[in-house]
Amino acid sequence: GRAVSKKNNFDTGTGGFFGTEEGGQGSGGKVETDVGDDPARNLGEGFLADLMDRQYKTLSKLPPEVRKQLRVKYDNRPYFTSWVMFVNIVILIITLATQSIAPIGFTDKLITRQLLRHNLAYETVGYNQTTNFWIGPDFQALIHLGAKYAPCMRKDEEWFESVARDTATEDKTGCCVRNDLNVCWQTKSTDCTSTFASFYDNKVCGLDETGCTNTAYSNKTLWEGAYSTWPNCPISEENRGNATLATLKCEVSARPCCIGLQGECLIISQEECEFRQGFFHEENTLCSQVSCVTEICGLSGFLFDDIPDQFYRALLPTFMHAGVIHLLITLVFQATILRDQEKFAGWWRIGFIYMSSGVGGTMLSAILIPYMPEVGASGALYGILASLVVEVVVNWKIYQNPCIELTKLVLLLAILFLVGLLPWIDNFAHIGGFVFGFLTAFVVLPHINYSDEDRIAKLVVQIVCGILAVVLFALLFIVFYLAQGSECDNCSFLNCIPFTESFCQDATMDLRPRVGN
Repeated sequence: GRAVSKKNNFDTGTGGFFGTEEGGQGSGGKVETDVGDDPARNLGEGFLADLMDRQYKTLSKLPPEVRKQLRVKYDNRPYFTSWVMFVNIVILIITLATQSIAPIGFTDKLITRQLLRHNLAYETVGYNQTTNFWIGPDFQALIHLGAKYAPCMRKDEEWFESVARDTATEDKTGCCVRNDLNVCWQTKSTDCTSTFASFYDNKVCGLDETGCTNTAYSNKTLWEGAYSTWPNCPISEENRGNATLATLKCEVSARPCCIGLQGECLIISQEECEFRQGFFHEENTLCSQVSCVTEICGLSGFLFDDIPDQFYRALLPTFMHAGVIHLLITLVFQATILRDQEKFAGWWRIGFIYMSSGVGGTMLSAILIPYMPEVGASGALYGILASLVVEVVVNWKIYQNPCIELTKLVLLLAILFLVGLLPWIDNFAHIGGFVFGFLTAFVVLPHINYSDEDRIAKLVVQIVCGILAVVLFALLFIVFYLAQGSECDNCSFLNCIPFTESFCQDATMDLRPRVGN
C-alpha cells in the first residue's frame, strides 16, 4: 500500500471531496470521479460515508497546510481484506466437510431412539440436540474445531471442582451384575434393581487387584482407597473365564462416554454412546479414568495431560463461523467497510486493529460467559467500526457539522448494540472489540494535523491510547487466568434482556453435573 500526492480537482477548484473552492457542498465518495471509478480512497470517504451522506467543509475555508495534507490520496490495495475473506471461506468449507450440519432452529431438539442398553433391555433413549439457525454444525463440533470455550483455554477451577465432586460420587458406586446373562456395569445401588441382578458394593466391574497381571501394579497399597486412585489394569479376556469374583467373571457392558458441550461422563453402552454423538472409552471402566475435557476440546490436545492450555482460542474463533448465513454477513461487511478502511489505512494498520479487536472481544466474552462457545469475527468487525468513529474524531475540523456526523455513527452503533441483545449474539465480544478497536485506531490511523500544537496533542493521545490498550490486554488475560470466578451479576443485561423466563437461556451457560448413567 502507498500514499501518493497528485494533482486533482482540489487544485483546479472544479469540485472535489470537500466541495468546490467557491464554497459548494460535497458529499463523501466524490474525489475526481465516483469511488467505484477511482481505486484511491481519500480521508473520510468510502462506503459508509456515501451511505450517511457525509458533508465536508470547502477547501477555501481550511488552512493551506491542511489543504496540502488533504491532497494526499491513499492508494492501498486491500490485501488483508482479501486474505481474511479467503481464510474465512476455507475454514467454513473444511468445517462443513468434516462435520454434520445440525438441525436448523432456535431451540434444542429432542432426539429419541429405541436402543438395546447396557442392561440388555430395549429402552427409549433421548437427548437434546443443539440446533443452529446459521446453517452449520452444532456447538459441540465448533468447540472441537476451536471455538472460544474457557475450559479448553485454562485449567478452569469451577470445571475441575465439579469433576472432583463427580469423582467423589463415583467412588460410592458399585458393580451391578446381571446373573442370568453374565453382564455387568458400574452404577449406584439404587439403579441396580433388576430381579436377576446382584449389587456388589465397593467393587469395580472388571477391575481388581486379583485380576491385574501387570507386575507394575502388584503393590497392594495401590489398590487401597478410592476407586479413582486405582491403577487402570482391567482383567484380560483370557483370564476372565478363570476368575472367581463375580465382578471379574462378568462381561462389562457399559463404559465411560463423554458427551455434550461440557464433557458429561456417562457409563453407557457403545451403541448408546454413538447415538448420543459421544466419545466412547472402550479400555476404561470408570469416568475418573478418562479426561472428557481433552475429548471435547480436540485440536492439538494439551501440552500436559488434563491441563487445558489452548490459549490460541483467543484468536482462532475470529476466523470461524457458525454457519453459511453467519459467514455471508461477515463477508458483506468485509467486502464493503473493511475493504474501504484498508484502502485508506493500509494492510498492516487494519490488520493490527482487526486482530487486536478480535482477541480483545474474545477474551472479554471468555471472562463473562466462559462456558458459552462462541465463534465469529464480530469483535474484530466492531473494532473496524470503532476506527470509523476515530476517523471522525481526529479529523473533526474538516466536517461541516462534525457533531451530526458523529451522531450518525453513534446511532448506527446503538442499533447494532440493541440487535446484540438477542440471545444468539455475543454483545460482550462486540463491546470488547469496540474498545480495543477505538484505542488501537487512535494509535495507528493516519490523521490530519492542523498545527504543531494539534500534532503534539494527538501524539500524546496516541501514546496514552497505546498504553491503555496494552494495560487492558494484560488485565483481561490476568483476570481470565488468575482471577477465575470474577462475576458481574448485572452484566448479563448487556448481553441479553430476559423479556421472558426462557428468552435468554441460550445467551449464557453454566456447568452441570457431568457423571451419571
